[in-house]
Amino acid sequence: MTIPEDAAFELFWADAQQPKRADKSPASQRRLDWWRDAKFGMFVHWDPSSLAAGEISWGKQYYDDTGEHLLENPRPSPGLYNIVEHRIWFDWFKPAIPREVYDHLHKSFYPGMFDADQFVATAKQAGMKYLIMVTKHHNGFCMWETAFTDYNVMNTPFRRDIFGEMAQACARAGLKFGAYYSQRDWHHPDYGPERMPQYNAYMYNQVQELLTKYPNIAALFFDTEDYYPWQLWDGEKLFRMIHALRPDIVINDRCGVPADWSTPEQTIGAYNLERDWESCMTFTGFWSWHGFQAPVIPFEECLRNLIRCAGGNGNLLMNVGPLPTGQIDPREADRLKKLGAWLAKHGESIYGTRAGPYPPGDYGVCVHQDHTIYLHVLKWPDGDLVLPPLDRRVTSARVLSGGKALAEQTDDGLRISVGPADRGETVTVVALELDRK
Repeated sequence: MTIPEDAAFELFWADAQQPKRADKSPASQRRLDWWRDAKFGMFVHWDPSSLAAGEISWGKQYYDDTGEHLLENPRPSPGLYNIVEHRIWFDWFKPAIPREVYDHLHKSFYPGMFDADQFVATAKQAGMKYLIMVTKHHNGFCMWETAFTDYNVMNTPFRRDIFGEMAQACARAGLKFGAYYSQRDWHHPDYGPERMPQYNAYMYNQVQELLTKYPNIAALFFDTEDYYPWQLWDGEKLFRMIHALRPDIVINDRCGVPADWSTPEQTIGAYNLERDWESCMTFTGFWSWHGFQAPVIPFEECLRNLIRCAGGNGNLLMNVGPLPTGQIDPREADRLKKLGAWLAKHGESIYGTRAGPYPPGDYGVCVHQDHTIYLHVLKWPDGDLVLPPLDRRVTSARVLSGGKALAEQTDDGLRISVGPADRGETVTVVALELDRK
């Protein structure tokens, strides 16, 4: 039975306003299945700001300054619903990039080493299942060939549609592809309280253009805080247009409604079996490239983040900030390669899993799939690991990387024993086979 278009959209819009998965329609739940199974994706924050080794968009915090004095710099603000754009100084906004520099960065943007296929191959080698790239951040610069502003990548010396090349490379590689699009725009003259309808028309045109030009966009990542209501963007109209073009698309929670998933930033999401979520995290504490002086977190921390996301019932969207050359920072590429090597051996304990039945604890996390429970033991207690009783019979136990595991069930609990020689340095993954799902 085919649902009429209007009724299908009304269901789509009603689902977008329900935070809990169980309160959404079966169709809405199915749309997100691929994303829930993927667990691990790449985020790409990149535009000409990389030339200054400064933060994407937020480098304009010092826009009217020389770069020395940290003068207050009010943002263009919608001025509606008591919204005021950021005026807070954060260390990660630095270095200061004055107007006379920032406004001309695109005139020197030539990432001659950029190779979309190589970029996507790195993501696949890391075990990532999807890639979300910034099309336009708050500074208004567009990384695709758009007909609606000259402030785009085709008006740089590079003159290539970088986003389009990434879309094609993901399609060739069989990697799911998504677009980040910021509704904020500190460059566009209509972004402000007097002309929001005109600005929204510009935004609708761009979103429609993206979804039309790049048919493999499977996810949309908007980006405003939750105090920006959907009415500011006429969100129902925006979602209606999106649904008409791509009814199977999935959308994050940063457009004034809960939509499909939540996006905790720079932190691991809380254990949640009712609401889908995705932690957006960085290697350096910065979203765009800040130079080789910015330390990169070690592989072990990256691995723990991935495991704790899966064990909390969420995804990890790991950000890379490409160099001005178009390459991934070699230190970040090193961490990604090591994550891929670990996932090649332990991927069954991450992909397609759901959290529980045991919640996260000092020991680590637990996930399950079909007849198997996977314990990711990050910290062994003195002696064996003892967990609460399980209402399924454990038929066998094994260490995923090889080695012996013993599981003893009693009425009082489940005792897991792995000898020191069979424990991993960062994590030990114990697979418990059950007599039923």
